[in-house]
Amino acid sequence: MSRKLFSKRGDKWVGEFPPEGGWEKGRRGVRRTLCSVDSLSHLSDMDKQLKLMELYQEQGRKIQRASEAEKAERAKKQQAKNNWTVQQASRVWLDEVKIHRSEETVKSYKNTIKYYIQANQNHRVRDYDKEHEVKFLKHLKTLPGKSGKLMAVTSQNVHARQLRVFLRWCFYDQRILKHKPKVNAPKVKKKDMKTLELSELEKLKQFIISEYKRGLAKRSEDLTGRQRADNERLIRDMRNLLRAYMVATQSLLRLGAIWQLPLNCIDMKRRIIKIRDNEELGWENKKDKWPDKPINDELYEFLEKDLAERNENEKYWLDKGDGRQWYSDTSDVSSQATRACRAAGLPKLKPFHWGMRATMITQLLLNGTDPYSVQQLADHDSISTTMLYLDGRKVQQKNAADAAARLSKSVTKVSQDDSDNQEPL
Repeated sequence: MSRKLFSKRGDKWVGEFPPEGGWEKGRRGVRRTLCSVDSLSHLSDMDKQLKLMELYQEQGRKIQRASEAEKAERAKKQQAKNNWTVQQASRVWLDEVKIHRSEETVKSYKNTIKYYIQANQNHRVRDYDKEHEVKFLKHLKTLPGKSGKLMAVTSQNVHARQLRVFLRWCFYDQRILKHKPKVNAPKVKKKDMKTLELSELEKLKQFIISEYKRGLAKRSEDLTGRQRADNERLIRDMRNLLRAYMVATQSLLRLGAIWQLPLNCIDMKRRIIKIRDNEELGWENKKDKWPDKPINDELYEFLEKDLAERNENEKYWLDKGDGRQWYSDTSDVSSQATRACRAAGLPKLKPFHWGMRATMITQLLLNGTDPYSVQQLADHDSISTTMLYLDGRKVQQKNAADAAARLSKSVTKVSQDDSDNQEPL
């Protein structure tokens, strides 16, 4: 069935032109108004058809000219891109990065580009080759690190991987590199993941509770104004620290999500904690992957009691008691937890990331929990990230050590049996 080139639509004659790339089954064409119905009402049917065909061809030529002009403009822009320097391309790239990444990440990316230009000057992106990579990696080895010594291999690895991200953006998104870039990042020695034992986490919890109770007991003592203020601060700190501990260990939330959590995002009826962007604090949920966290029975029981004891002015999960955040920065919350860990005699680790979150992820995996379920609860980009927490080398070494013990026992048993079966001299 042939297509109608034009048809009457309301009070207008409308032409339908082939889309870019030609006609395809089920694909609509490009519609353009040819003229009003009234403007042709005085013509005979044959003259009307001839006039409409004339208008259709004229409009078709306009569309063709516009399409060619658009193609020429695209080609011109692409030609300009082909001559972009590293500095020009990185400006566009960093503007895109700012939309989805933190200020700290953007700053790190800027440093990567700065170090690259120091090593290779500001050349055209499309001229990138292996020689540029080698110069960049050599330059990283000469740069000072945070401790005053030369940049650590881990930092060199980060900058090499970030350069790879930039170059792949140039290849895939902007089409200004001829070949898919390969940047060989310096190898970082794999370290065993350090986490706490569950018994140590429980020890931390009991320490926080005991300090909280100690503060409550001291309220009945005859305290001076300063002593009373310090004791009230202790009570508030330990209560908020226990709140942070419970959510971190039972929902695997990152510290930032706990720090900004408003009380109205705790839905006890649906038994979920909603992690949403907090415009008031300028906080964004990291990639917004699985933003609703389930509340298990243990956390539900804690929340039910805690929320019932809140006063009407409180607004945040970690609150000073008057609608203000416990601390204005996550680093202060982390410092408070670090002091508690030290006082409880626990190993020196980042309290929330390694101490609580990583420990629980590791223990869930070691206890046979479905890794994909753990991935979603932990908000990891990929299952490979989650599996890093399994600490495979530690598990494999333990299995080998246990096997060695079994072998030793079996050899000892055989030796004893042989000894028992020997006839006395």
